[in-house]
Amino acid sequence: MEAKRITIFTGPFGSGKTEIAVNYALHLNRHGEKVGLVDLDIVNPYFRSRALSQWLKEAGIDLVSTQPGLEMADLPALSPRIFSFLQSPDHQVIFDVGGDPVGARVLGRFQPYFQTNPYRLWLVVNPYRPGYEEPERIVDLAREVEAASRLEIAGLIDNSNLGKLTDQKVRTEGAALVQAAATRLEVPVVFRTYTDQAFLTELEQAGAERIFPLNLYMLPPWEVD
Repeated sequence: MEAKRITIFTGPFGSGKTEIAVNYALHLNRHGEKVGLVDLDIVNPYFRSRALSQWLKEAGIDLVSTQPGLEMADLPALSPRIFSFLQSPDHQVIFDVGGDPVGARVLGRFQPYFQTNPYRLWLVVNPYRPGYEEPERIVDLAREVEAASRLEIAGLIDNSNLGKLTDQKVRTEGAALVQAAATRLEVPVVFRTYTDQAFLTELEQAGAERIFPLNLYMLPPWEVD
């Protein structure tokens, strides 16, 4: 997964995009990259990477977001530090963006940077979330995100899971749905995630070319002590 200057993670509520964005930022950091993580999720009130800002700072990840209290404005007040990340050739910049047209539209504010810097937009998919059980619906979402953001999706990320109920059958059937959507969109499945060694073995046996480990950092409020 050779990094470009800008990597954008988007996906609908419950897809796991924020978890993946955080893990990917840490992955780049471990490989010696200077990382700026931009939390532009104005849709999801619960699972936002900004909730981990202090912990990420201690881990070496610089996180910025919208101005506090103005996240839900029609034109969110963006921190100027986002632009400093984009202007710095030393930074790998990761965007965590809401995965519907409302969330994706925020990316339009950064069009000049996307036109002059290598970027990739990855759509995170969990086909077990309500409304995304069919490849056609995933394709529709991808087209809506592209239209709203004025960017092209470069690939899908397979995050098929049912939480603690995930087993080999869930993974296999989910992978088939994500692959079917990717085929229709004519983009690759960038990688498939796993959260424990058992899933890694299953993915290796299935011949997945790229697999990506996830540590779970984003706990819902009702599970936080």
